[in-house]
Amino acid sequence: MLSRAIGLLRLINRGFEAVLRPIIIVTVIAMLATVVWTVVARLSGISAPWTEKVMLILLPALAFIVAPIAYRRASNVALDMLHDMLPHFLQRVHSLLLHVLILGLLLIALDLTLRKIGLKWDGLTLVLDGIFGLDLNSIRPFTAKMRIPVLGLEWRYVFMVMPAAITLMIIVNVEMLLRYTLGLFDPDNRLVRPVRSFEDVAANVEE
Repeated sequence: MLSRAIGLLRLINRGFEAVLRPIIIVTVIAMLATVVWTVVARLSGISAPWTEKVMLILLPALAFIVAPIAYRRASNVALDMLHDMLPHFLQRVHSLLLHVLILGLLLIALDLTLRKIGLKWDGLTLVLDGIFGLDLNSIRPFTAKMRIPVLGLEWRYVFMVMPAAITLMIIVNVEMLLRYTLGLFDPDNRLVRPVRSFEDVAANVEE
């Protein structure tokens, strides 16, 4: 049953990756074009005040768009000294507990970012308040329609990328939790092997 659940989540997450990759490419190209135009405008004396505001949107947006893929592939800085010193079974327990903690942090982040765009999920708030003892109701969304200068775009529309990306990371987290849980009982199962980096894509397709 765990294997079937992991397989399903794996397909879902790989589908999201396929959707996010072209968005990432377009975002990077847009950032590059904005930087080039900023330099050209400054050298030529052309007024382009919008470029700085566009970068304020693209930089954090890119970070959140990339996050679900990077998280799933463990393409992040990590301190592995303690983890590597543990026996193999305890390594899997350690990883499982870390991802449980990460799940809690992601759920808190989802609640907070939803509030910032003017949405509220009372059920999630009550659960998190009960588990962590946090007063998340003290966090208020934007009361005024705050707009980005020059562009006139409301910030809450830009910030929608945050709960969307965090939701995808939660789905990735569930897949990771199931992988490490399966590893406790069947460490040799092929589904337990982590996806370490982008060069693993071809191998994963063949699994």
